[in-house]
Amino acid sequence: MNALFMDFITIQLPTYFFFYMAITLIYRNRRSMINRIAALLMGSLVLYFMFEYLKTSLLPEYQMQLVLYGSAPSLLLFISTLVHLCTLFGGEVTRPFKRLLPFVYVAPYTLWLWFIVTWDHNILYDVHITDGRSPLHPTYLLATIVFVIGYILLAVVLLAFGWLRARERRQRTILRSLLASGFLLFGSFALITTLLQAGVIVTRVAMICYFIGYLIWAVRLRHLIGKYNIMPDYRKLFQLLFETAPNAILLLDAHGEVKEMNPRTQSWFEGIPAADIPKQFEFKQVKGLQGLLSSYIAQPRKQSHWEVRMHDSRQEHLDLIVGIDRIEGANEDLFVLHLTNITSLKDTERRLIESEQNYKHSAYHDPLTGLYNRTALEEELRVRTEGTEPFAVIMIDLNHFKPINDTYGHAVGDMYLKFIAELLQGLMHKPGDVVGRIGGDEFILLLSIPDYVGAAELVENRLTLLDGQMFWYGDRDITVSFAAGMSVYTANGENGNTLLRLADEDMYRRKREQRQKHELLIREL
Repeated sequence: MNALFMDFITIQLPTYFFFYMAITLIYRNRRSMINRIAALLMGSLVLYFMFEYLKTSLLPEYQMQLVLYGSAPSLLLFISTLVHLCTLFGGEVTRPFKRLLPFVYVAPYTLWLWFIVTWDHNILYDVHITDGRSPLHPTYLLATIVFVIGYILLAVVLLAFGWLRARERRQRTILRSLLASGFLLFGSFALITTLLQAGVIVTRVAMICYFIGYLIWAVRLRHLIGKYNIMPDYRKLFQLLFETAPNAILLLDAHGEVKEMNPRTQSWFEGIPAADIPKQFEFKQVKGLQGLLSSYIAQPRKQSHWEVRMHDSRQEHLDLIVGIDRIEGANEDLFVLHLTNITSLKDTERRLIESEQNYKHSAYHDPLTGLYNRTALEEELRVRTEGTEPFAVIMIDLNHFKPINDTYGHAVGDMYLKFIAELLQGLMHKPGDVVGRIGGDEFILLLSIPDYVGAAELVENRLTLLDGQMFWYGDRDITVSFAAGMSVYTANGENGNTLLRLADEDMYRRKREQRQKHELLIREL
């Protein structure tokens, strides 16, 4: 009972430490290959010492089966994963050796399987040897020792090679510590094996010593993983991302002063002192960079992106999207600004808007005079006839326009039409007044009027401003002459077509009256 209790205390109970370390390694980072292989190594030690405990204390009658089918393959798994782990520790230096890892796993198991299949089990393990000597056949024991010592030595060589070739200080520190613990494991295993073969210690004592050596080494390995985080150096990765980021990144304090900036930001503000950088931003929603931080602190979840315009060192405008994040857990309030250059997108947006405006302008304006065209006037009439406000529709037709074209040419005729358009635009006194051109020499005016009474007099007073106007071309002058007709909404009609038709009829009636007066004047002369 005392021997059973001692075996449990010295072998089985500490085995749970291996199991605990395996679980914590996986829990720490299951995606890390180093953590997975290290956990597998700890698991192999759990199996090895569990089988040894079963063989020694609980099931001694099955010790041959437990050793040959349990302890032996578990020990081979341990030394194979040990070599694999040291290869991973070496990083880029030992990367070429990874191609040999399948052989590292296959070779010892092939030899073990050959012994199991071709040798008699009672010869491989003699259960009758109870004098403290190893019950394993000398050949089988020698092969096992060669593989165990050889693989431990190979692991030490890999660590030494990685340590000599590594350039990073952090990696060299890790490899040096692992190398020291590897030498310790190799030396203790060799010493214990020598004492066992010399008969100085018995198998039970040797197993306890093996276990203590493995436990010390495993604890040291777990400590190194926890201390140096034998995974990618995330701080270095984040620094690399910070330095190579395509976006500009600024680190600011609560007062908006620049604490740090990445190279992209430095290229934007080349030649500008860090203290003057916050002055380069022009925010639309808030006043300055300090106002942005104040707004974010007040309502951090309401808005986290802003549009900003700034000038770079070449005095060019840059349109930016600014994202802001607050760093938690620092000794002071720190903010990270991410600046994304959207100048090209904004330029494209401006061109699209300008193109759309140009399209709308060309769709609703006369290309020669810039006045509203027929489509725009009809749309304006449709909108106005849906309301109740009175307005007058004036149709104007120029007199003697064809002779101007025939005498002076179409270029002069176009200049004359532009001159008339400018005169008509000068008659637009109220915001609701509209003027447009619907034909060669035909124009339409939509004039706001207070009421129906006096509308004709009001319009006539406006149009008399055109009388006596002269268009000068070179040394020649052309007197402005026209005929105008009018209709009033809703006194003369309630839809645009009716109003246009009535104004057109009134205009032609006045034109006939002008022609009759002109003919009468000629006869009298």
